[in-house]
Amino acid sequence: MSLGRTSLLRAAAPAAVLALALTGCGSDDSSDDDSKSGKSGKDEKNSSSAKKSGQDSGDGQDSGDGGTLTVGDTASDVQDFTTANKKVKVQVKAEKLEAGKLADLRAAGFQKKELDGYYPVYVYFTYTVKDGPATLDRPNFNLKARVLGEGRKPAKKFLSIGGDQVKGGCPKGERHSYRVGGTGTECSTFLLPDGVKPAQVAWAGSYTNPLMWNVK
Repeated sequence: MSLGRTSLLRAAAPAAVLALALTGCGSDDSSDDDSKSGKSGKDEKNSSSAKKSGQDSGDGQDSGDGGTLTVGDTASDVQDFTTANKKVKVQVKAEKLEAGKLADLRAAGFQKKELDGYYPVYVYFTYTVKDGPATLDRPNFNLKARVLGEGRKPAKKFLSIGGDQVKGGCPKGERHSYRVGGTGTECSTFLLPDGVKPAQVAWAGSYTNPLMWNVK
């Protein structure tokens, strides 16, 4: 059943070393294409991490008064992203993170032994394009997405070729095109070791100062 269905695992760097090690630890900024995976899923600036006040505004929007972002919040800082040599400014919201089961990957046809001892987590980011070309054809903003487990253990990005829809997983084949002012939600799959809970998600628009959200 697994014939022709392959998966690739890539490590993502913990927050403490993102500035030094993203390109050596599974940064997908130039070559990965999640269209291979059926998973939805790039120039940088030194933007400060968006901050959140001690009380939400009620709609998940970051109020910018200090504190730590939590999954569900929108970062106030607009981020730079480059796709196909086109510069884009985008606002990022870590929408949600959901945990799955290894059995669901197996049932979808992914039988690789290196999956043993891991379970999938599905992270959803919502993007609003603030400036850029009139249209963007599937820019794959989730190339910058990362997940960290407890103890800053980096999750491995799961890329697949072939396979069936994973039960409870990212929508298969979902890739968005955008217009300025448009919004879309993209999903990526990561793997964490058994027994390690997801602690943070990140969007590494800036290697030196990525956006970080705590998992509720």
